[in-house]
Amino acid sequence: MSTPGVGEDIEDICTRCGDTWHVVMAKVGDRVAKVVCKLCGGQHNYRGDQSPPAAAGGGSGSSWGRPRKRRITRSNPITPASAVVFDPKKPPRAYSPREGYLPGERVTHATFGTGVVSGAPGPGKVEVHFPSGTRTLACAKAVSTLERPVAALDVALPDHPPAPKPSSGNGTGA
Repeated sequence: MSTPGVGEDIEDICTRCGDTWHVVMAKVGDRVAKVVCKLCGGQHNYRGDQSPPAAAGGGSGSSWGRPRKRRITRSNPITPASAVVFDPKKPPRAYSPREGYLPGERVTHATFGTGVVSGAPGPGKVEVHFPSGTRTLACAKAVSTLERPVAALDVALPDHPPAPKPSSGNGTGA
């Protein structure tokens, strides 16, 4: 069974509010890495496919019977570009190259499926993370507020000498 793609719904327990419905925020390979709670908007690592730790028998390593805290080493397998903050309560918008998109919006594409907008690499472009990978798609360019320059005629340029004016005489000089 395949895992849900980025931007799709998944079940997981939120430790903040206790809700179970989440949206997949990031994947590493085929494994879901990070999810966002639809109720409170909290982001956390996906815990749904992990089995609960087995109770260790014997000594706990402490003389008072309390378990010793484990040192957690954190590695971040998620690239900063894929860790975009988005609102899971908003439904995904249908993709159209005529519209503009903001980072964090969910987009539904006819070919690639549902993805999350991560940024704009340039004017008229938007980068979207889909389950199949990151794609750069066309979007609406921002309207320019600059005016078209007006051609200037008969203006002396500083790097060119002025053009000689035609003389009115016959050229004999006498």
